[in-house]
This record gives sequence, structure tokens and C-alpha cells, in this order.
Amino acid sequence: MSSDTKFHIHHDAPEVVGRRERLGVRLLIVADGAFVFGLIFSYFYLRNLDQNGGWIPKEGHTLSVSSGWMAVLPLVVGALVHKLAQRDPSHQGSFSLITLVAYVYGGYYQFHQLANMPFIDKESGAFEGAYASCWTVIAGANMFHYIVAGFIALGLVVRSRRASVDPVLESWRIRTAASWFTWVAVSGIACAITTSFI
Repeated sequence: MSSDTKFHIHHDAPEVVGRRERLGVRLLIVADGAFVFGLIFSYFYLRNLDQNGGWIPKEGHTLSVSSGWMAVLPLVVGALVHKLAQRDPSHQGSFSLITLVAYVYGGYYQFHQLANMPFIDKESGAFEGAYASCWTVIAGANMFHYIVAGFIALGLVVRSRRASVDPVLESWRIRTAASWFTWVAVSGIACAITTSFI
């Protein structure tokens, strides 16, 4: 039995692994971007179509514009804190923890919004109109972003506590995480702007 506690996951050079992981995240961003911008297109299409008052029915409910911005603010905070961590690697663990807390709080807030939507008919359980349906799908996309970003931030926190991490691979992983965090912040802002047009 060996007493060596180090183990190698990859046989490739750290730069090769880093580029491969970054490519995978960028492909995920492209796919997710197509989905998010499809949601935004649908929102404006149905809003402008508004057949027979189907966007927001008479006596229908909406959420305030500020609630959309409050739901995505932690996405922006997490991305900015991670950028600070990139500039000061000596405090990577602390910044990663702050990023994780921002995403956990944001995910909780978004879940709370989804659980307490005012535009579901209490008797039938149906949505009040196209606005309610579009808002719910956009909030679900934000929730997906919070879940994935939270797992990435958790991974950064765990890795910052490990004693032996390949510095080259860690540098690639921090930059790759920054790509995802930046994307979800941009996506959140785009969704908040979209839901500002009620």
C-alpha cells in the first residue's frame, strides 16, 4: 500500500486540460445563450402580440420591476467578487466564499419569488396570462444559473482549502469559472431589462 496521497486525474498537460475545460464551458454558454435569448424574444413577441388581452388579463397581477433586478443582483455581485479574486489570488479562498454566499442567497431569493408568484389562479392553479408564463420561465432560467454557479463557487471554495493544487490548472479553472460567472451576470441583466417591460 502506498503512502503517497497525491493522485493524478489527467495524463495530459495542465494547459491542455484547462483549454479543454474552457471550451466545454464556452460551448455551454453558447447553448445557454441561445436559450436565454429565445426566452427574451418570446417575451417581447407575446407582449407585443397581446391577442384579446392575453398578455395580462383584466385584473391580472404582475411583479414590480425592482423584483426582477433584486433577483439578479447576486449574480452581478458574484461575478464582480470573482473578478477581484482573479486580481488578488492570495485571498482566493475568502473571495470564493463570498461568491458562494452571493449565489446561495440569490438562489434562495429566486426560489422564494417562484414559490410566491401572485399571478396563479388559486382555484384552478393556472397562470393568469402570457406574462405570468414568460416570467416564470425566465425566473426558472435564473434559478438554473444560480444552481450551476453555486456548484462552481463551491468547487472553488473546496479547492482553495486544499494543500496541493496544480497552480497552472487552478489558474485555468479560475478563468473558466470567470467565463461562466460573467455570462450569468450578463444573462441576468438581460432578463431583468426584459421583465422591466411589463
